[in-house]
Amino acid sequence: MSRERGQVAPLAVALALLLVAGGAVLMHLARVGDAGGRGQTAADLAAISAARVLASDPFADQASMRAAAERTAAANGARVTAVTPLADGALPIGVEVTVDAVATGDVPGAGRMSDAVSSTSRAGVTFSAVLPGAGFRPVDLHGLTGRAAIVAAAAAQIGWPYVWGGESRAEGGFDCSGLVGYAYRAAGIPLPGRPTAATLWSMAQPAPPGALAPGDLVFKGTGSGAPYHVGIFAGGGAVIVAPHSGARVRFEPLAAGGWDGFGSLAAVGPAPAAAVPDAALEAAREFDVPAHVIASEVRLGLMPDVRAAARTLAAAMTAHPASLEAAVAAQLGGASAAALVLRDGSGPELGDGFAAEVRLLPRTTADATGDGALFRSPVPGAPPAQVRGGASLGSRLGDAGGAIAEGTERALAQVAERGSHVAPQAFAAVRNAGRLGLTAASLIPGDTGDLAGMAGSAWDAAEAGVDAVQLWGTDGLALSGFGLLAARISLLGNAFAAVTYGWQAYTARRRRDRIGYGLQSAGSGLMAAGMVVGVVVGTAIPPVGLALIAVGAGIVVAGYLYRHPGWVTTVAGVGGRALDLAWRVETAPVRAAVSAGGSVADTARSVISSIPTPW
Repeated sequence: MSRERGQVAPLAVALALLLVAGGAVLMHLARVGDAGGRGQTAADLAAISAARVLASDPFADQASMRAAAERTAAANGARVTAVTPLADGALPIGVEVTVDAVATGDVPGAGRMSDAVSSTSRAGVTFSAVLPGAGFRPVDLHGLTGRAAIVAAAAAQIGWPYVWGGESRAEGGFDCSGLVGYAYRAAGIPLPGRPTAATLWSMAQPAPPGALAPGDLVFKGTGSGAPYHVGIFAGGGAVIVAPHSGARVRFEPLAAGGWDGFGSLAAVGPAPAAAVPDAALEAAREFDVPAHVIASEVRLGLMPDVRAAARTLAAAMTAHPASLEAAVAAQLGGASAAALVLRDGSGPELGDGFAAEVRLLPRTTADATGDGALFRSPVPGAPPAQVRGGASLGSRLGDAGGAIAEGTERALAQVAERGSHVAPQAFAAVRNAGRLGLTAASLIPGDTGDLAGMAGSAWDAAEAGVDAVQLWGTDGLALSGFGLLAARISLLGNAFAAVTYGWQAYTARRRRDRIGYGLQSAGSGLMAAGMVVGVVVGTAIPPVGLALIAVGAGIVVAGYLYRHPGWVTTVAGVGGRALDLAWRVETAPVRAAVSAGGSVADTARSVISSIPTPW
């Protein structure tokens, strides 16, 4: 009887230690979980705030985005630790924000504890642009005036269809004099009325072809005194013209156009002393594309040079002749990049045609397969209409039990991020509540407790082994704050388990129990030894220590299996039956086909044998 009491007493002490330590852990886990929930909310809102800055100004600097994120995080009880702009090459696509929320509380035996719980959120931004429906392509003239502005405005319309009498988008396109009138108005030089080619010829001062300057006009039909066609000289021997029905606004060589009259309007002023070559305009003339678009693509870093931009845009415009937006999107591989180009090239005239969408990006693969977390707002933007977290365990369950599960999920994720995932036999609650449950269940007398203990030890062996492999060649598993406290308690628990199992081995009556408990005692001792260096000497468990923990936990599992040989045969039997069932399911179609084929063959033989023969 005294021997049985000697075996029960260590278990009672172990249960008391587990309850005290487990209570401390769960209290701190609750605080960590609460801080993690608050921190993730703060991170989400801070990321949205930073992304809205990016949405209103696609090339906002990092300091502006951080300032917005810090204001929002502070209002939600957190502190921003990092703001990282996200980009796809030169295209801004969002921002990542990391915040710290503090979990503070009293832990029995350790005094006041404080952990900074880190949370990260990403918000993406996509842009869109639609050119005005009641006017032609707006163009940002970038301070150009006079002749340069006239040519730039006209060159922006390359690709628009010719429409007789047309001078607005509502009419579907330009005619030749309509293009001239538009370009002069855009350059701040309005012409009286709605001049025709003949009217423009009467207004112009004749000039020899060799003296033409960009912005001057060229005519056809001047020999009759009533010209019927007009174009804009663009420099470099090229003319911008709306040619005829069925064609589109384009560049034409001056020498090949049959032009017979040349003139300059006094309103444009004298020709500059020296024309400065415009590389974008030259490339636009070569490939017949809008110059302001390719200039913006190079300026924004989306294309390497204007010739490459012009060549690829020409191909895209051939495929999408009715929409410059679609052509640029096809050229650059996305509507967001096209929107930034059109915004840059069009300037403020684009107005409400430019918009942005802000959305929370999935934090995990599981979130990505859920319903998505969206926040949409136009630019400059209204207050947030919706901020919704991704599909987590708790939100999927949607009840009180789900809320508890969600809190546990958040707490465990935060503890793992803090490096507090040492999982020794006697105190494995640090990794997650499920492991704590196995540890508690292992104290139940009989086979149920042993089965739970073996499962917990297998868990420990796998986890420590993975850590050892992943951290090999480094300083090991870093411990700090609550993680270090938990590891120290774990060391004491493993040492106590080694002594307890050793005592049980010494007092056991059966040889099988003596060997089994002996293995468990040796395994627990190895686990404790693996933790000594990190917990007592430093603040990190080296990879060798993690390997010792994994080996020790494996030896503990071997001890359980040695004490319960029937478990091995049971598992083998269940596994065999499972394999047999899988094989039957896998081969069922084949066996069914063979059976059906045999039946068909038997039927055929029966029918053939019943047919009478003449002999």
